Amino acid sequence: MNTRTNLPAPTHTLCFLTSGEKVLMLYRDKEPNRGLWNGVGGRIEIGETPHDACLREILEETGLYVTAARFAGLLTWCGIATTGVLALYTAPAPSEKVSACDEGELRWHPKQWVIRSSSVVSNIHIFGTELFNGTPPCIYHFNYNVNGQIQSYERQPLPSSFQASKYDINI
Repeated sequence: MNTRTNLPAPTHTLCFLTSGEKVLMLYRDKEPNRGLWNGVGGRIEIGETPHDACLREILEETGLYVTAARFAGLLTWCGIATTGVLALYTAPAPSEKVSACDEGELRWHPKQWVIRSSSVVSNIHIFGTELFNGTPPCIYHFNYNVNGQIQSYERQPLPSSFQASKYDINI
């Protein structure tokens, strides 16, 4: 990946809500990542900033009203048939009581479990610790093989040309 070029705008968001040493995870009933635990998030709608999409998705999937989320970086990937960019966020949860979700089961898990469990989307094992420790935002890029396994990955700083205000992100 070359960070000197302009990055495409993210099409999706992914947020990890925290409460102390716990993280709210979603056991996905739908693709992508069906049968694995992941954060909450979804598609950025037309005219919506990534930050606004993140807050909307949190409310829709958890019933929690969150007013701000911390931009934690961009997740990019290349696979045999897919590429993508999503905006990563973290946010403290205002409560541990969540609504039922039509995307799957919501459950609070210890942070250490999230970054180690084979039941969690595998790329979270790589960026999770930095994300939960508040490391400055960066780009996490993953290359996947034909079986959907991580073939390689790299972590790079956001390019100097990155315009946070373009995405309504405070970094």
